[in-house]
Amino acid sequence: MKNKLSISGLALVAVMTISACSNPGATSPTGGASAPDSAPKSGAAQQKYETDPDIASMVPEEYQERGSFKVSINPDVPPVKFVNSAGEITGFAPDLLRAAGQVMGLEVNIQKGSFDSMVPGLEAKRFDVIGSIGDYEERRTNIDFIDYMQSGTGIMVSADFEKDKVASPAELCGASIAFIVGTRQQGLIQSASEKCEEKGEAPIKGIGYKNGAAAVLAVKSGQDDAAWIDAPSILYNVRQNPETFKTLWLQPDPGVYGIGVHKDNADFREALRAALLKLVETGAYRELISSYGLEDLALPKIPVNSGGPLAG
Repeated sequence: MKNKLSISGLALVAVMTISACSNPGATSPTGGASAPDSAPKSGAAQQKYETDPDIASMVPEEYQERGSFKVSINPDVPPVKFVNSAGEITGFAPDLLRAAGQVMGLEVNIQKGSFDSMVPGLEAKRFDVIGSIGDYEERRTNIDFIDYMQSGTGIMVSADFEKDKVASPAELCGASIAFIVGTRQQGLIQSASEKCEEKGEAPIKGIGYKNGAAAVLAVKSGQDDAAWIDAPSILYNVRQNPETFKTLWLQPDPGVYGIGVHKDNADFREALRAALLKLVETGAYRELISSYGLEDLALPKIPVNSGGPLAG
C-alpha cells in the first residue's frame, strides 16, 4: 500500500499550496464545484499569450473564419476544473485551453456540461472539444485525446469514519459509495462489490451522481459512506476541509486526463496539440499547473491516446 500511495502523496504535498477554499464541494449558481476568489489568480484568464503565426496557420480555415472554438467541460473537479465565486469556469484545464487558444489566435468559448453528456455530445459534434476527461481506450471510437495531465483514483470518507485507511476497496463490503455516472469508478465499484460477495459478505452499494460536487455532498451529509472519485478532487477537498473529510485510499491510475477532439477533426487536433506543446516550450504550462499545486501530475510530452483500458 505504501508504494501505491507514493504518487498521490506527492500530489497531496503539491495541493497543500492551493489557497484556502470554503466548502469546495458546494454547488455554485451554475451547478459546478465552487471555489472563492482566493483560488490561484495566475491562470490564462489573467495573462496574455502571444499568437504563434506558424501554429495559427495550422488551424483549419473554418475556425480561422469563426475566430473561436467551443469547449464543453464539467467543472466539478477542483482544482482541475471548477466554478469560482464569480460564477466563472476556471481551474488548470480551462486556463490551459484558454492559453492554447491564444497561441492559435482563437477565442475559447467554454460551456458547462455534465460528465455523461460530454462524450456523446462531442460524437454528435455539438461542440469542438471536450475540456477534460479520462483518456481510456474504450472512449476512442470517435474521439482522440490530447493528454495533458496524470490522474489517479481514490476513496474519500467523512473525518469520523471508523477506519483511517484500507488496503483495498474490498474492505468496504456493505458500504454505500458515491461515484460520478459514466466514470471508471463505476466499474471499479462493481468489481470490488463482486469480491465482497465472493467472500460471503454484503455487496457494496454504488450510488451514481451527475457530478463530483453531488458525490462530495453525499459524504458530507452522511447520505453515503464514501465517495470514489478522481484523486485531485479528493486531495483538494481533504486539504481544504480536514475537519470534514479524510482520504481512505488512493492509488495511481492507468488513465490520464485528456482533451477530446473528434477523429474527423484531425487537423484541428494537431493545431491544438502544437499550441499546448508551445506552452510547454515557453514554460507557460509549468507555470499554470504549478499555480494550482498540481506540478507533480504534469504530463509535458502532451501525448495522444496514451491512456489504458477503462476497466480492471
